[in-house]
Amino acid sequence: MTGERRIKLLQQIDLFSSFSAADLQAFAFSMEEVHCQPGDILLCEGTEGEDFFVLLQGKLLVYKDKRILAEIIPVDYVGEMAIIEEKPRSATVKASEQSLLLRVPARLFKGLLMNNPQTLLPILKILSHRLRKDNEVIAREFEQINILVHDMKNLLSLFLFLDNFPVEKGSSQEKYIRYMKMARNHIAALVEQALASVKNLVVPEGFVRNSLPELINEMRESDFVTQSDLQDKRIIVTLADDLPEFYFSKLQIRLVLLNLLINAAQASNPGAQIELSAAFSGDRISIEVKDYGRGIAEAVAGRIFDAHFTTKPSGNGLGLLSCKQIVEKKHGGSITFVSKPDQGTTFTVSLPLCGDGPAVPLQQTVRVH
Repeated sequence: MTGERRIKLLQQIDLFSSFSAADLQAFAFSMEEVHCQPGDILLCEGTEGEDFFVLLQGKLLVYKDKRILAEIIPVDYVGEMAIIEEKPRSATVKASEQSLLLRVPARLFKGLLMNNPQTLLPILKILSHRLRKDNEVIAREFEQINILVHDMKNLLSLFLFLDNFPVEKGSSQEKYIRYMKMARNHIAALVEQALASVKNLVVPEGFVRNSLPELINEMRESDFVTQSDLQDKRIIVTLADDLPEFYFSKLQIRLVLLNLLINAAQASNPGAQIELSAAFSGDRISIEVKDYGRGIAEAVAGRIFDAHFTTKPSGNGLGLLSCKQIVEKKHGGSITFVSKPDQGTTFTVSLPLCGDGPAVPLQQTVRVH
């Protein structure tokens, strides 16, 4: 591509619009052309880089984990934050069709700015406008999620019919109805928390003096037999005799154990054994979930608690993040793991015996009425 053609294309882009043709002449001839085939990775999330790129022909996809953030078409640019930041890339950029780009080294662009300081303010306005547009997109998506959660809350009212089922006390039907009511109330509590988070409100999360063995026994009769991933596994439960009652959210710790057990099951073969144990030492309760599955590769071990990181084709990468937030932020505990490839993984949850409970007044799980 001729230098004159490059200059004309660059002048179509807002980032270069404040420069004259004379200013761009030497700059345009100094850039390298990059040819990408469909599927080629141009920028990779987490890697270092100072260059940004101008797309002249073709199409690019910008995505983070599995989520597509944007589609770039000519004439536009990508990776421009390298101009002002020296941080790892925040997203991955891939060519979705045969593409032609110009590689713009940040040092080259900064040199152009130094020779034309009057262009700094227009460029700052352009970058600010892009950030504002990104925030508007995020706000719209957040609003849609809130609407979805609100509608889910309304649909929960149908489960009130569970209260009208005539069942014989002590029968298996009575037990199943009881667990379904419990699940209904748990979902209602989570929905209330999701809606309250929009307004930065504190919602009761059930921090009272609870029994861990009682919780696990409930799970053995309900979650262990209804979760499809757990149905073909042998779950061995070992609980110390001296486990005391302590302050924790029964719903939240249930979610932690369920996430860890499902992860263990998905990493194991059919019929495999999973061990769930709990012990008491000093001022802490220690819970372990151990499997003998494929283990966690060393290359990804440091990322398993990252949002949306997953090695499963249908995973969303939120289960372990949820565990970490519940254990560390809501209970002041810790969650760690050890793993060996093809030998299995052990997750350890350590919870403090905080006798006073959380700092804010809390009460039992919100119920649907």
